[in-house]
Amino acid sequence: MPTYANYLPDEILLEVIAYIEAWDKRSAQATLAQFCAVNRQWYDVAIRALYDQPFLAGRAYDLFVRTICPSVLAHIKHQSLSSLVRTLDLSHIIHQGTKSTTARLLGRTKASLQVFVAPQASFAVNCWASLSKCEKLRILDLSLVSECISFQSLAQTLRKLGEIERIYLPRCTTRDEAGALSINVRWPPKLQHLSLSGSIYGKFLWDLLRQPDHFPPSLYSLSISHSPGLDHTGIRPLLQSMSATLTHAELHDLPHVKHGKLNGVLDWLPQLTHLTIALDYIDARFAHKPDAFTPACWQAAKPLQSLTLLTSGQTGIDPSRCFTAVDLYELIDERFLGRLRWLYISQTSEWENEQDGAEVGALEMLLCDDLDRESWENRRWHYEDVVFGGTFDEWRGTSQGRRMRARLGMISDR
Repeated sequence: MPTYANYLPDEILLEVIAYIEAWDKRSAQATLAQFCAVNRQWYDVAIRALYDQPFLAGRAYDLFVRTICPSVLAHIKHQSLSSLVRTLDLSHIIHQGTKSTTARLLGRTKASLQVFVAPQASFAVNCWASLSKCEKLRILDLSLVSECISFQSLAQTLRKLGEIERIYLPRCTTRDEAGALSINVRWPPKLQHLSLSGSIYGKFLWDLLRQPDHFPPSLYSLSISHSPGLDHTGIRPLLQSMSATLTHAELHDLPHVKHGKLNGVLDWLPQLTHLTIALDYIDARFAHKPDAFTPACWQAAKPLQSLTLLTSGQTGIDPSRCFTAVDLYELIDERFLGRLRWLYISQTSEWENEQDGAEVGALEMLLCDDLDRESWENRRWHYEDVVFGGTFDEWRGTSQGRRMRARLGMISDR
């Protein structure tokens, strides 16, 4: 009769858990819960993975709340499991939770919490105090919050969160109290990415512009979107105030920005390597290429390496002034954008429909074959340190070549 071992080494169990964690979050969580129910050893090995970044929706959310904070009184039935939670993602919670429950969850997980995604309807003023105690927080995502928040409360909370690296402000209109004092926003010293949405104008914008030194040198990425009151007269000085450090920028869904008003973004941000921008905000004069610029001037090319072109649905734009695939082809062909490696174009731009896709096809050949081959053969830019004895086509077939090669893709608008 065959015999079966009733024990497996922890190392094997950890390998199984690593395999499970690669699944989608919902499936992984259900499997890890079953894994923990096998025996005490399996529970001890898997419980940290189960609570590290739980998928919270429906009944799973109710069970999570009952486990982490079973009582309204903070000192009753404290659960050690709360110290295992590093990601609290409440993005799937709409009307199920309450504002007091969100505050309690933040209070219970404050010792370990690193990522917090606020819920749409159950984040309010009573959550700020609990949030300010999450001293290990690295990512604060308020993008889904539908209730107006106070920039004063945000500023006061940020002063206590010195480890934050990424901040996402809500898209909703944010309260700009009449007669309120100026806001002294001291951004966290390790901040790397800031996503601005909502009412980024008036007093708040003025406070940002008059305190450029409060942006830390670590800030390299900025996104401005879904801000109905912001136009180019506010965007330009804001970008210029961060020009020394910004290398990544996203500009889209800004209805007050007129056609062609952001043509100079590459001049305002001379270090920019990654740009996402709506075609509605640029025209045929985009990038301001000097007339005398030729391929012989390749060393003076803009540092831009990644360009994503979206659409924001503006109407009334003069077709004769639109930025087209032909305009972009010229910028690359003249090597003004000679460092470009990745190009992504929105399907709603309809560039694919021009001449049955011939223009996009020509762009792809220029970027992914001609320019990439030239940069590789001359060991320019990112290919400077590449050592390979074969041809460009042979190198492109290697794992390193597939990873570093230029790409063009058509994408859906976000």
